[in-house]
Amino acid sequence: MRTFFKKYDFPIHFFVLPNTAKIKASLLWNTFWTKVFLRMCGCRYGKNLRVVNKPLIRICRRGQLSFGDNVTLHSRQDAAIGGGSGSVTLKCYDGGKIVFGDHSGCTFATLSARSAIILGNHVLIGTNTKIYDHDFHPASTETRRAGDLNDEIATKPIIIGDDVFIGAECIILKGVTIGAGAIVAAGSVVVKDIPAGEIWGGNPAKCIRGATDVDVYRTATQRP
Repeated sequence: MRTFFKKYDFPIHFFVLPNTAKIKASLLWNTFWTKVFLRMCGCRYGKNLRVVNKPLIRICRRGQLSFGDNVTLHSRQDAAIGGGSGSVTLKCYDGGKIVFGDHSGCTFATLSARSAIILGNHVLIGTNTKIYDHDFHPASTETRRAGDLNDEIATKPIIIGDDVFIGAECIILKGVTIGAGAIVAAGSVVVKDIPAGEIWGGNPAKCIRGATDVDVYRTATQRP
């Protein structure tokens, strides 16, 4: 009997099962209403979109938001391994675009676009990571005093390649390109491009070492 308890953590299943049922119910309900909202906004989504807890989505005129197949948006604390707070937040300002590739996902992350944030396939974004392709406010003191004028806010697209893993609590700033297979360590602030297959970390983020498959990704991304 002791062996049985140790192997199956009995009777903890009696407490886990109700919570699992709540998570599945949340998944079905929030996925349904998110799809309804996306259809109303004319946004594209692929097969098997999964939404755990309600995300915060804002799409201004001419803004674009699209999801590939098997995308997951996770905003439930009791089901997130790394914890987290708030909700997945996706904001497409006037003319801004956010694109999720196939098999990509994020947990409690915030993506804000005035130009473009493009995620490749199999991109994983950790808890509470922020990705901003703009500065939010003008750099000029006179412009800020006169009012927050959108035309004066600097913005540059962010491109994240296939199979990139971004750890928890990272900040990715405007104009950055992260190559395929790269890893961004938790708590990093990325202000410049990361080559394919390398591991970066710190504030500002710097190269820690090359990933084991760096040569594979560099070869795959080279033009014939």
